[in-house]
Amino acid sequence: MYFLAHFCIKILKNPNKILIIIQRSSGDVFLSSSLIKILYEKYNSPKIDLLINSDTYFIAKIIPFVNNIYTFSYNEKQSNRWKQEKKIILKVFRKYDLSINLTASDRSVLYALLSGKVSISAVEIYKSKSWWKRIFLTNYYYFDNSKHILENNFSSLKILNIQFNKIHHDIGITPAANNIIKNKLKALNIDNFLIFHPSTQYKYKIYPQNLRDILLTNLSKLGIPIIITGSNNLLDLEIKKQLPSLPNVFDFIGETSLKEFIALSKLSSAYIGMDTLNMHIAASQNKRIFAIFGPTNLKMWSPWSNHLRLSAVDNKPLQTYGNITIFQADMPCVACGKAGCNDDHGNSDCLDNIDPNTIVNEIKNWNLNFNNELAEISIMMNTKINSRKILLYIVYGEDQNYYDGAIFSFLTFKYWLKDTDQIEIVVLTEKPDLFASYPVRTLLMSARQKNEWSLNGQYHFRIKNRGLAYVLDKLELTNLDKILFLDTDTYFHKSPLPLFDLIKSDQALFYLNEGLIYERKRFNIFVQSLEGKIITIDGENYKLSRQSAMWGSLMMGITADMRSSLDWADKLLLKFFDIVPAHTIEPFSFSESLQRKYKLVEGKKFVSLYSTSRKKEHAKNILSKFFIENKALTVTDQVRLAQYVKIKRSFFKVLQQRIQSVFNK
Repeated sequence: MYFLAHFCIKILKNPNKILIIIQRSSGDVFLSSSLIKILYEKYNSPKIDLLINSDTYFIAKIIPFVNNIYTFSYNEKQSNRWKQEKKIILKVFRKYDLSINLTASDRSVLYALLSGKVSISAVEIYKSKSWWKRIFLTNYYYFDNSKHILENNFSSLKILNIQFNKIHHDIGITPAANNIIKNKLKALNIDNFLIFHPSTQYKYKIYPQNLRDILLTNLSKLGIPIIITGSNNLLDLEIKKQLPSLPNVFDFIGETSLKEFIALSKLSSAYIGMDTLNMHIAASQNKRIFAIFGPTNLKMWSPWSNHLRLSAVDNKPLQTYGNITIFQADMPCVACGKAGCNDDHGNSDCLDNIDPNTIVNEIKNWNLNFNNELAEISIMMNTKINSRKILLYIVYGEDQNYYDGAIFSFLTFKYWLKDTDQIEIVVLTEKPDLFASYPVRTLLMSARQKNEWSLNGQYHFRIKNRGLAYVLDKLELTNLDKILFLDTDTYFHKSPLPLFDLIKSDQALFYLNEGLIYERKRFNIFVQSLEGKIITIDGENYKLSRQSAMWGSLMMGITADMRSSLDWADKLLLKFFDIVPAHTIEPFSFSESLQRKYKLVEGKKFVSLYSTSRKKEHAKNILSKFFIENKALTVTDQVRLAQYVKIKRSFFKVLQQRIQSVFNK
């Protein structure tokens, strides 16, 4: 079955008709818009139809690139189930070249099977539920409750071998809606404003009235217009009746259509409110988000940050990532994922335990200190994103100095960044907890990986190559994306941003060209071991040449499309390991592999380091003292203070260490 499925996907060229099945909430339908856009562009404007639940039609009808919309009604199911099923099946049966089902329910899988010549679907991870689906579907992926809905949706693109950039594109605004909103704002003399959206589809997800009133009262004191939004349903109209009369607060509940809300959100500076469809709309527009979460599963439903191309994964009372800030209760049951504490759509105690003053303080600090942040991010995100830029550290072992070094390195790097510099900091490490208080993404290096990559501890320098390859794959980087690797004994007293400019599609970056192998005496071991030998790798012969050079790899910069050169370098390294008795086979294998296809350049002038044993001995005490004194400070303060730390040894310190080394012999 696997080979048949693979064959069907392979021969699927440009499907003319595609059916997307989404039988969940309005948020699911909205978050499918990027998948639809990618399919539309990849397959040269096919007809894309949707099969959705009837209560999500209001959002489906405004998603771009959608042709027909079929609806399933749970009310109609109660009165005449089989009549409705027959009607839907007759409309879609064998009508589509490709069907993609984003939900794992039995009904939606059957729709996918019956409608598409090639069928792809989410399925449950439990084999007892999904066995028949895995047999009959052309291909499938496991729906993962620990991953964001957007990432689950993109799983079908992986099956179709379609590259994507993990951006949730906004769905645009209509000129008519934009004009209506602009005229409405003009009449009220409102220019810069914040949106406060207090309602959700379900009452158990709504912030309590008493706390909401405190929040609104304090927001009104910021001196910025606060526009309260909502529809004309019963829940929203009930909130409308409860609103206090406050200066700078404008009640728009029941006064805007969905299209008009999208236009209003586009013009706003920030979104404040509950986890609901409106929050996801604002996030797709790259707005500053302050979201209040109750029992909702954060991993699946937190606002997606296009800035960082990720969402929240951990429950915390307060957390910020990119342009997103989330508030949750500090309770062990958060987030339970239930419909209220008793799972009966009743009260959610967690929402009673989120302090409105905490919310206001975060908004106030943002407003005071980062007034231009959103405008700059919006400008950046609405331009074409040419590439992701990843700053990578690989940290393992028990020596705390390596962990301190990595943190200090990226603190000094961050000093030179503006809010518009979209650089993601990633740490591959055995101990992710040591980085939990910093704005970095950690990837766990397991004991098994460490053992395998280091050849069972025989050569730990190989971890750099295999770690780099693992991160490239894990982050799902596309060809133009750039990754800059740094050893932990680096730091920056001048802007390092030009380093990313040195990484090009035809050019790789190293720290330093240390010289030709044949011309430097310290590299003579390579000449002795390799001269005249031919090593065959993947059908290609390698031979040491007069142009072979050693490039220092304490800093390396490559693009994602150089990924295959890492594997080639690793195979060369393994050959060297058996015949070259030198610990520098790792940087040399990188050098020899990359120079086959790419130009190599130096980046030494942009980075400082303390790589020798005496420099490290001096630095470790300085860094240890720095973190003991400043660990409790905010990251912003640590970034600022790190620039004043002097790691370079004085003349007297150098002299002292040399004298000590003489007496220690």
